[in-house]
Amino acid sequence: MAANPNTMTFKTVFSAEYQLSHFKEPVYQILADTRLESDLTKGQIIARSWASDVVANDMGADGAYSTQAIVDTQETLTVNKEKEASIYIKKLDEMQAHLPVKQKYGRKLANALINQIDGDVLLAIYQGAGTVLDDGSFAGTSGNGFTTTENNVATVFTTAMQKLRLNNRLSMNNKRFTSGMKIEDTEGMPVAAVSPEILTYIELYLGGKDTLLGDQVSRNGYSGYFMGFELFLSNALPWTGTLTMATNPSDGDTTVINGVTFTWKTTQGSTAGNINICSSAATSVANLVASINAPGTTVTEATDAGFVALSAANQRLLKNITATDATTSVTIVASGWGTVVVSETLTATADVWTTTKQKLHCIFTMAKKACSLVVQKNPSLEENFVSGKIGRDHIAWTVYGIKIFVDQAQGIVELAVNSSAFTAALTTQK
Repeated sequence: MAANPNTMTFKTVFSAEYQLSHFKEPVYQILADTRLESDLTKGQIIARSWASDVVANDMGADGAYSTQAIVDTQETLTVNKEKEASIYIKKLDEMQAHLPVKQKYGRKLANALINQIDGDVLLAIYQGAGTVLDDGSFAGTSGNGFTTTENNVATVFTTAMQKLRLNNRLSMNNKRFTSGMKIEDTEGMPVAAVSPEILTYIELYLGGKDTLLGDQVSRNGYSGYFMGFELFLSNALPWTGTLTMATNPSDGDTTVINGVTFTWKTTQGSTAGNINICSSAATSVANLVASINAPGTTVTEATDAGFVALSAANQRLLKNITATDATTSVTIVASGWGTVVVSETLTATADVWTTTKQKLHCIFTMAKKACSLVVQKNPSLEENFVSGKIGRDHIAWTVYGIKIFVDQAQGIVELAVNSSAFTAALTTQK
């Protein structure tokens, strides 16, 4: 068939609104106790004390008794997290744009801060958990992630419930979640923050059985009731992984973290993501750690250093991802991302992302008792005039502090799940 011989001018029509943004659903409101906020109208630190234990002794035949020393121990929560998300909008652009620029980006800025608080709270709860379940808790290898399936997911939940009972964290009047329940009324409710994969295993396990999953309205990621726990879905659970690197990389080898590629080079060059191969495997490990922790920095090539800054888009993908040097390996901790997908093309066959060390950390606890959160300045949007420009900066900012106190730690059960077969949640708000 012949090509169209006509050349026409067609009108471009723009939609009057932005495409939908699909934000992550925060769960920190369910997990965190915010009652200490009322105690900190001014200041930076809140102190709480816990009392030492006492025991029952035999009383003497003559009625004698022995007093016991009591010791109060003080812990403190410090409001030390200052976060901002900001943009600049030229006044003329705002006037001429056919879309509600300020309104749309104001929502995105506020949501970025909410997601940051959510990720920080979940990370603190994981790190402060008094009980850890992993492969070793189910007749496997301690320290490895547990491979969860529809056949063993019920065992995981009943084991977590058992741990909470052993730690005296359950009562006879545990609450249930209802569609009309106010957020403030959820205290004392056994809850589990789980990933989409764990929820899928639960659904497969239940099959055609009667279930409360999905019977109630979605709120703060609420997903139903299973084995004594109210389920809350989160795509922001903490993740950890380990890259073994006992041999120096070869030219062109790659290491990939959350979609960001680091390319090992004998000559560093100027390509974003290039990283210099150092004099030994140990110094190359240190170089990789430095490049992950400072992704926006370029370090001049040297014998035992050197890497090229990542693009702005890739720097964003490493936000809240930190690396630790373990000499022959690199340990990664990520918050706010959920499962982080990793890979490598290292020449040495033994140098890999250890499958069993790729772990997503689910949380079992009591609602409003997992941690203390003080938000001294709630996320809000402010405008600043910019000197020398016809336009304004639009800034959303917040200030908060998080603490896992002693009386909260023993009420947290953390499950390290093998996530090597999981997929990543959407990394953008598109």
